[in-house]
Amino acid sequence: MPNTSYTQQALAYDPNFQLRVRAAIATVAWTVMNEDAAVEHHETRAAYARQVIRDLGIAAMSIAPWLVQRPNLMSFETSYDFTAGHVMTLSGDLDIESQLMSDWDVLAGVVETPPPPPPPAAFGAPPIPPPVR
Repeated sequence: MPNTSYTQQALAYDPNFQLRVRAAIATVAWTVMNEDAAVEHHETRAAYARQVIRDLGIAAMSIAPWLVQRPNLMSFETSYDFTAGHVMTLSGDLDIESQLMSDWDVLAGVVETPPPPPPPAAFGAPPIPPPVR
């Protein structure tokens, strides 16, 4: 059965899944803090990592509702295990960590400034002359 918004949000609020998110975000945060300072946007990335490590529980609870909608988690089946009494996903810990690492710049607030558009002449057309009066 394909995942739905309902299955994914049930997963997000499952306490067992939140423990996994907490562990994954701790792993990713330490990885970011230990990355080379020459990595683009390292200071912003590391500042967010320090913030996350100070309160992993809050970070996991706030991240889980959108994390479950991301490709690495939507791609794996989510179901309810009546014997275990909780929501299950076939996403592995590495899948969760990989998604967090992919999204880290956005989480950290890194804003990429797009380059300015080229002038019209760059498209091969001559510039439009000003109107004649």
